[in-house]
Amino acid sequence: MSTVSIPVDGPDRAGEARRAAAAMAASLGFDEADVGRAAIVVTECATNLWKHAAGGEMLLSDGEFEGEPCLEAIALDRGPGMSDVTRCFKDGYSTAGSAGSGLGAVGRLSQCEVFTRPGKGTAVMARILKRGRRGQAGACGFAIGGVSVPLAGEEVCGDGFAFRKDGACLLAMLADGLGHGPTAADCAGRARDAFQKSKERSPAKMIHNIHAELRGTRGAAVSVARLDPVARLIHFAGVGNVLGVVSARGKSKNFVAMPGIVGHHMAAVREFTYDWPAGSVVLIYSDGIVSHWSLDEYEGLADRDPSLISAVIYRDRKRGRDDASVVAIRERFSA
Repeated sequence: MSTVSIPVDGPDRAGEARRAAAAMAASLGFDEADVGRAAIVVTECATNLWKHAAGGEMLLSDGEFEGEPCLEAIALDRGPGMSDVTRCFKDGYSTAGSAGSGLGAVGRLSQCEVFTRPGKGTAVMARILKRGRRGQAGACGFAIGGVSVPLAGEEVCGDGFAFRKDGACLLAMLADGLGHGPTAADCAGRARDAFQKSKERSPAKMIHNIHAELRGTRGAAVSVARLDPVARLIHFAGVGNVLGVVSARGKSKNFVAMPGIVGHHMAAVREFTYDWPAGSVVLIYSDGIVSHWSLDEYEGLADRDPSLISAVIYRDRKRGRDDASVVAIRERFSA
């Protein structure tokens, strides 16, 4: 999944966001009608950022949702927030003197979810799939998502993440290529490829596979987690400043990573095991995100879509001087 960040610092930036969304949707194989739908959704989200919050940031990501190609658009702001989300999505309601059809259109044309706190901002996630496709509901027992945003001024991100199933378990990997730009992005891409090709089940052994693949590159920080829903355990191994935490309501446990650079020099890679409480969220993040925060600071966020969780943490905790990535995983709620 690649992410494009568009700062919305004026009314003209909505057009830039629309064009970027249309190009991304076309690259996913969307037909003309679906490209138009994506363009409308992103235009409305970006326009609302300027109208209601005096600006913000649009994140556009291409990838897959439950086996289907999708475009995810996430609008982030630090504005006044919404006091009544349901009312804001009704056509005809507006606090800015407009026709009030923006969020109503977003809700009709996409899979939409909102997290807002009065006085502290809003995050709106709109997921767009090809018309008539909803993803393979129930095909995976995990809800997974993330954002991977390049440093301002860079066209590619030096971070990269990937997931794959292993029976009932889920394996997740996040790599942070040293530095930023194309060379770091190449490292992250090679780490993803090695992770996907590896037949190992142990996170520590997977890191050794990635270490061999990254020989001769500038190297990377890498973490791998294996989530076992039967044993209720998380097996985790990390080298460098890619950190992780399992967060249950009122209680968090930070994962331990070892010093070193994957592809160059590593201490002995240790694998740690942590309890995985029901209802908890697992987060893995690169060092473009500050390390001292708690999901408990965001009431209700743990129950939202993992892409939305990741984007809110990115908005509030990014350092602003490096690529920044957050991955979130939780079990899928029963219908």
